[in-house]
Amino acid sequence: MLFMIEFKINHEQKMETFGAFSGMTADDDAAVEQAHGFKQIGRWHDIANGRGVAIVEAESAEAVHGFLLMWAGGCNIMNITPVLDDSGARAVISGYLASQ
Repeated sequence: MLFMIEFKINHEQKMETFGAFSGMTADDDAAVEQAHGFKQIGRWHDIANGRGVAIVEAESAEAVHGFLLMWAGGCNIMNITPVLDDSGARAVISGYLASQ
């Protein structure tokens, strides 16, 4: 399953959270993914406003929530939404239209 995660960095911990994030390497990201059982598809940042969005693939909501606990002290998770890629969306829409 794909999940879209919208987050906002807590203003009071902004520089501390930036420091923790900027100190991470691609190997650190890979280790976190493996430890929590998900794959990050992409992450986009609005640094000036301290917010962003990530798309992750995981077998369960528990895997996503386990990962998010890492950042709970420095970020507010605004939304976690199951989403579809283009092929999944086309399949759902086509199936719906065919049933009408």
